[in-house]
Amino acid sequence: MGIAQTTGPTPDIIYIIMTKFTSKPIRASMTRTAGPAGLASADDVAQENAQEKFENFYKKNGGPVIERPKVAAGIWGLVILVSILFGFGSALLYNFLFNNNMATNGNQNVMIDKQENVTVASEEQLAKIAEIINPVVVNFYNNSTDVSGPFYQDIYSLGSGFILTSDGWIVTSQNVLDKIGNKTFVVLTADYKVYQVEKTMTDPISTVVFMKIEAKDLPVAKLGEISSAHSGQKVYGFIANYPEAKIASLHLADLQATILDDVVDSTEKFSHFITAREGYDPSLAGAPIVNLAGEIVAIITDQKTATPTQYLTTAIADLSKKDKIERAYFGAHYINLAKYPKIDRETGVMRDKGALLSGYKNLLAVAKNSPADKAGLQVGDIILMVEDEPVNGRTTLTQMIQEYEPGQILKLTIVRNDKEKAVEVLLGKFD
Repeated sequence: MGIAQTTGPTPDIIYIIMTKFTSKPIRASMTRTAGPAGLASADDVAQENAQEKFENFYKKNGGPVIERPKVAAGIWGLVILVSILFGFGSALLYNFLFNNNMATNGNQNVMIDKQENVTVASEEQLAKIAEIINPVVVNFYNNSTDVSGPFYQDIYSLGSGFILTSDGWIVTSQNVLDKIGNKTFVVLTADYKVYQVEKTMTDPISTVVFMKIEAKDLPVAKLGEISSAHSGQKVYGFIANYPEAKIASLHLADLQATILDDVVDSTEKFSHFITAREGYDPSLAGAPIVNLAGEIVAIITDQKTATPTQYLTTAIADLSKKDKIERAYFGAHYINLAKYPKIDRETGVMRDKGALLSGYKNLLAVAKNSPADKAGLQVGDIILMVEDEPVNGRTTLTQMIQEYEPGQILKLTIVRNDKEKAVEVLLGKFD
């Protein structure tokens, strides 16, 4: 009698049931036995068959099809767009906070993207200025006959100057003329031409000297006014050198510096000068001071001072008409109230405009028999206006008087005993 065998679920059915009611994959926990090399083991074959039967079972019983979630293309596009916009905005904010510098040009603000751009722009501007000024700067040299020696080296230079007119008038300083002394000298221009000086004229009320050479069609310097400048402004001093001029970077310090030990000025002597923060190297004697517009605004007279070219208007007009420079004679000493204000003790009124006629030591407020004296001007008078131009300190009384020729009649507005009064003065000739 044979023993009856009890039938039960087959291994495949058991696998399907267990897979259906457990969340942990069964195949991952089953132990596999490796078969011979290159052949699948019996366990692997059984598992693949069971997986196939499981999938068929799932489909027959109407189960939903399980798929990986899909994200719409529009959502991805929106995410990418937002990311780009956020990055662009961050870059702009960073540049605004950290990379931009603010520069001021007059009353306008200028945004400068990068510092290196500023440097390049400055160098380009300086190159343009040099292109304008180099041809008009000249140098003075001892007229040596020693051809074996170094004729035109810097160490033998007697000073600099610049060309004023196309027919050969040159400007330099008294300091250079003193250095030349009795030496025989020549003028060397930027195009390596050598000239002899035919005539020399000295301005009687300044330290500027004019020299004439026989030439024509020379490049001419453009003159500007220092009154439009301000303290701290950057300017350049040009020293004649070959093949190109040497450039000294300077910063204006005082536009009305005085060499007098007191506050009293003369109507026949320019006593206000331009000083630079760096001072003036001796090699700059006679050299022009040039602003950022390429205009010559002053000529360096010594190591401390420079004379504004706008002081030379009348003298320049005399060069082609007369054998000497003639200056107007007024005959007064004064205090510039714009620079040294005065408070009236009785009324308490502050006077900060005009020129107060005042003497000092052996200097008379009004010289005897001078045009000012003949016009009835007195010590204590305050000159408020010359013609229609106010005496406000920006232009000194000396400069205003010296803009006119000897023999001209000036109308003055003065204050005497707190009352305004009109006065006419016939200008004389300064000897």
